[in-house]
Amino acid sequence: MRQATEPQVGIFWLMAGKMILETTILSKAEDYGAFKVHPADHYSVWEKLQRGGVVPADMEYEESPRGRVMYDTKTRRFRLLADRCILKDKGIVSNIVTTMTLTKQNMDMGADSHYRCFACLSGAREDSL
Repeated sequence: MRQATEPQVGIFWLMAGKMILETTILSKAEDYGAFKVHPADHYSVWEKLQRGGVVPADMEYEESPRGRVMYDTKTRRFRLLADRCILKDKGIVSNIVTTMTLTKQNMDMGADSHYRCFACLSGAREDSL
């Protein structure tokens, strides 16, 4: 039987059908207002991933669909905010939930105008959730 691990908060991208995640266990997360969050932002993590050859050096961090999971200390629920390209794919969402040791019963999901990939911004993907 698999031993339970602590839930995580973090940031992620979807690139060529694969998830790239950087996470922090909840007990080590930083305070950000009423939330517990991963201490790094998409921009700085992307630069690190580029230096390591994980992502293309000539690609901007906001080109691929991306998102974030944070913990609301007031409601005691996790919040997954992501690009619609991620949210509409139940398999990808399930992968994020499993990888970050979350449960759908203790999590809210939603789109956020901050997390919109270039295809969505250009209107190429106007489909709704």
